[in-house]
Amino acid sequence: MAAGGVLAACAPKATPTPAAKPAEAKPAAPTAAPAPKEKIQIKYWIFWNQPQVWEEPFRATPEWKAMEESGLEIEFRTGAGGDAGRTAVAAGTPPDVGDLGPQYDFALGGKLMDLTDFVAASKVVKPERFFKENWEGPLIDGKLYGVPCHECYVRRGLNYNEKLVQEAGLDPNKPPETWDELFEWHKKLTKFDAAGNLLQYGIDPFDAEGGTGPGGDGWTIAELWDVPFFDAATGTFNLNHERFVEALDTYCEFIRFLGPDKLQGVRSVEGQGTWGGAYNAQVQAMIIEGYWHPGETAKEKPEVSKLNRATWIPVPAFRKGHKIQEFSGHWTSLFKEGKNAKHAFPIIEFLQSKSALDIIFNSIGWLPALKDYVETVDGSKFPGLQFYLDSAKQFTHAYGENKIPIRSFIGQKFAVYREKVYRDEMTAKEALDAFQKDVETEWEESGWKAKWGKKG
Repeated sequence: MAAGGVLAACAPKATPTPAAKPAEAKPAAPTAAPAPKEKIQIKYWIFWNQPQVWEEPFRATPEWKAMEESGLEIEFRTGAGGDAGRTAVAAGTPPDVGDLGPQYDFALGGKLMDLTDFVAASKVVKPERFFKENWEGPLIDGKLYGVPCHECYVRRGLNYNEKLVQEAGLDPNKPPETWDELFEWHKKLTKFDAAGNLLQYGIDPFDAEGGTGPGGDGWTIAELWDVPFFDAATGTFNLNHERFVEALDTYCEFIRFLGPDKLQGVRSVEGQGTWGGAYNAQVQAMIIEGYWHPGETAKEKPEVSKLNRATWIPVPAFRKGHKIQEFSGHWTSLFKEGKNAKHAFPIIEFLQSKSALDIIFNSIGWLPALKDYVETVDGSKFPGLQFYLDSAKQFTHAYGENKIPIRSFIGQKFAVYREKVYRDEMTAKEALDAFQKDVETEWEESGWKAKWGKKG
């Protein structure tokens, strides 16, 4: 999610009453970080803007007060990502603790502390509490450069507007299971005016999680078509794989049907952008999104939230019956050059507390990577959420973070080539052949081809 991830004719299905919650324990005393001998400032920064609503309730929790009583004066700053975050890290003036977005890049650049010893000493942060794929995201060459915090859990689902689906003569109880079926829904849900202007459309497959990656949220298009695009054992790429050619052509056909410029025109209207804007405006009927979509939509557009349904993301026909899920999300780290970073691990412990997690979930709808907390969540709170809770156990194929040093380059180049394809300037095969060469060149010129597989 770029900036926060940045939804009825029928009520959500009833869910069993959650099991009784265990008695809440007193806040665990931080054991993984040295207690300061005098008052010190801890800079805790995150890149999203929405979490500014957390500050007051965070400071009111017993855990936060305990940190302050131990000698920590905590600066909580939101909206600290992008160029501001990168500049602070590059200048040697980063926060002590937090998530500025490109944590993987910071880890590769030697800017983050290894948290292995902190975790070993902690009474709160225990690997077995986390979903396996989420926990492994920050692990690089045996070192732990972060702990899943703030916004994690699962990233794959098809959300659709029940009212728009019914108005198009489709059955909201029988959502599409394959991309062929999705395209039929797409056509029936798309409307043009007499002048040919786009009024409503089924789905933009490159929107939100549909177009993300490769990166911290995986790479949806490659996962769906089961493309072995990177061999970690040998450090080689296979981006022009025949299944990737089919996948790209399939995705692009959805844009061709709408008209690239017509879709761009819709996107240019305020409030009809990507990552939920057009869905909230009821201009886009379907969107590929993560578990946060039901909660965020309920907060942003309650009237649309009531119409929201969620189901498995469709797969190509040759994988019909496969249920795809992605476990990943954001990790919070200690920055090596943070003035008081060695004292800041209690913030990471705090973010695993029920007090913090309840504030985060109830205010925005975000969930952690903690199995014990997710098990207590009421899926009826936000329409569509129960699907995601069930999917974490019912998937047939699970994926995780793409740990490729040049993944930002790959994502940027792919965006260029996919546009050439849906504008019919290149075939999918031509585009992916050129893409393969560009990535191989960058892999070599960046020095990663020579370094790959070597420790240290």
